[in-house]
Amino acid sequence: MIIRADVVLPCLNEAEALPGVLRRLPAGFHAIVVDNGSTDDTVAVTKAAGAPVISEPRRGYGAAVHAGLLAATA
Repeated sequence: MIIRADVVLPCLNEAEALPGVLRRLPAGFHAIVVDNGSTDDTVAVTKAAGAPVISEPRRGYGAAVHAGLLAATA
């Protein structure tokens, strides 16, 4: 059985934590990073890891999660 799941990661200034999180995702799990206005290197780190990044200009966890769910395909 092949498992495929989208994992929505709402992020605000998570450049330091993202590489470890993205590396540890199990096979079949696909990260969708939602940047919620970061001022650090969150977007660059995400792109360098090969994960898609969605920009959500409306601040807040709920807005970021909603944007990620709309981008999910699994």
